[in-house]
Amino acid sequence: MNKYKIKENNMKKALIALIFALTFTTVHAEGITLENAEVSNADKSTELLQYSQDYNKYINHPYGYEIVISNNLKLNEDIVSVKSRFESDDLVVEVFYDNFYNTINSHTTYLNYGNRGILKNPEFEITNEYNHNFNGFSGRITLYERRKIKTDEPDRNYYGTITFARNTNEVITVFMKSSTPLYIEKIMPEFKITDKSEVLKKDVVFHPEPKNFDEKTQEFYNKYFIDNEKVDFGIFEPSFPLYDYRLAQIENMLDYNFPVALMYNNFSLPFKTAYMNNAKESGKVVEYTLYTTDISDGMEKDITLDILGGKYDAYLDSLAQNFNEYDYPVLFRLNNEMNGEWVLYSSHLVGKDTDLFIECWKYIYDKFEAHGVDNLIWVWNPNEKSFPGFSYNNYLCYYPGNKYVDIVGLTSYNTGNYYSGETWRSFSEAYDHFYYDYIERFTHPMMITEFSCASAGGDKASWHEDMLNTIENYDRIKIAVLWNGQDYDMTKGEKTVSRNYRIDLEEPVINTIRNGLQKFKMP
Repeated sequence: MNKYKIKENNMKKALIALIFALTFTTVHAEGITLENAEVSNADKSTELLQYSQDYNKYINHPYGYEIVISNNLKLNEDIVSVKSRFESDDLVVEVFYDNFYNTINSHTTYLNYGNRGILKNPEFEITNEYNHNFNGFSGRITLYERRKIKTDEPDRNYYGTITFARNTNEVITVFMKSSTPLYIEKIMPEFKITDKSEVLKKDVVFHPEPKNFDEKTQEFYNKYFIDNEKVDFGIFEPSFPLYDYRLAQIENMLDYNFPVALMYNNFSLPFKTAYMNNAKESGKVVEYTLYTTDISDGMEKDITLDILGGKYDAYLDSLAQNFNEYDYPVLFRLNNEMNGEWVLYSSHLVGKDTDLFIECWKYIYDKFEAHGVDNLIWVWNPNEKSFPGFSYNNYLCYYPGNKYVDIVGLTSYNTGNYYSGETWRSFSEAYDHFYYDYIERFTHPMMITEFSCASAGGDKASWHEDMLNTIENYDRIKIAVLWNGQDYDMTKGEKTVSRNYRIDLEEPVINTIRNGLQKFKMP
């Protein structure tokens, strides 16, 4: 017998009686923002109605569904275009809408692929899967769980997803997580797919909060992100900051001084004091990229749960001390490209639970704040597209909050066409589609955290010429970091370059970039 099914002699009769006895009145949830509450009153695109003594009904007209849900849950519609969220201390319920028209996905691929990430992560276990009928609407239920990581507060480690198909190309998903085993039919006794109508209200606009940077960091922040009327360029050069001779050669070659240099690290590696000091002595602000991964038995693994469980507190305490002693501005980029399944900390691989990403971000932020670290400029950096392109993996679901983000980062590459399915893209083709989305959603300063153009498939010199002319149109972007490296084809027996992003090998590319950079140089 399915232990998660509730018996039929539950609340149905009482609920039916109450439905007819009550006159539905609109209830405004405490969790909804004022801006969206005002919109809600005006357009009624979504409604929260009293359903009974214990339940509310939430109606989403543009996406065409109704859900009956416990009335102790607070509603948040900050990103209602992606999801509607209901929350208490013990329970979270989120409702997502996916439209797969003109994509490679469908209801079938969504069901088949969506749980693959859970199956790949040994921290999560699927405990049951079954179909359930909600008033004539069949939903596919998946139940799964993970180990508890908190003992002093509710740890919502029991999960459930219910997937409803409007048709082959439209899917509505209810995601739940709870501090106790889930009894879905009690939490959500009714669900209904309805006709779609109305225009969806606007999402909130996110604004950065003022920061108390130290004097040097504030000076850098003002100079490059606030008072800057142009774009400055940074660089990733693999040998820097261990060695500075190659970067010096490139700067001489291009007649340009890069104020920012990119570096990568994870929890298996220490702070690298010598590297950082070398960068400081060279006058470079490091874009310090930190991944929440560690090496175990020769394999890289995600350590989100371990961080939240306190296992890496000593590492974080030491890192905070290192940053304090460093006493120089740092562009701190934590867990970039989190909406791409190629990184181990993506929610697709961590229980479809973007809250874990956010909690981990806040945990690290609060650790550093407690140590008085005031020279980090926090850079939040999704990938241009979400992979997989499902709503639960939408980049907005990873936003940790206004207090925790100083700079919004952008990343997109012209990968060339070495691999099947890849196409050559101009700079504007790579950036227009999400830059103009970002500027409508965020008032933060912006930077391109890393970008480049591969050699295969087009004219690399012309691409950079176009980029150097086009980037001036993106007036919110203040720093753009060129990635001077190479990717390799790991399917080949010998070392084979697949994507050559180097900007220092081909004379036409060198000449084009050198000539184009001159107009961006500091006076």
